[in-house]
Order: sequence, then C-alpha cells, then structure tokens
Amino acid sequence: MMRETDPRVIRTEIMRLETALAELRQQLAEMQKACPHEFQETPLSRTCRKCSWTESLYY
Repeated sequence: MMRETDPRVIRTEIMRLETALAELRQQLAEMQKACPHEFQETPLSRTCRKCSWTESLYY
C-alpha cells in the first residue's frame, strides 16, 4: 500500500472512512434492533450470539 503524503488527500480519505463507518454503525444498530437475541451470559455481561449486542450486568 502506497502512503500518500499530501495532507488534503489524507483528510479526504479520513472523511470518506468516517462516513462509511457511520453508515456501517447505523446498519449494525438496525440489525441489532431487529435481532431475536440469543444471549450468552457471564457474571458481568450478556452478549447476543447472533448480532454481538452486549449489555452490562454490572450496575
């Protein structure tokens, strides 16, 4: 992978990646919202085996 040294190109790439990340986070949130969770529990948390949604059991 060739590294770009122009700061404008790097900033543009960062913005592109941040936008893609936000879209992927939204997709994941929608999947987790609709998931019929199957939890695997530990003393501190429970995590869905299907969508990786995690909830802390330590309050």
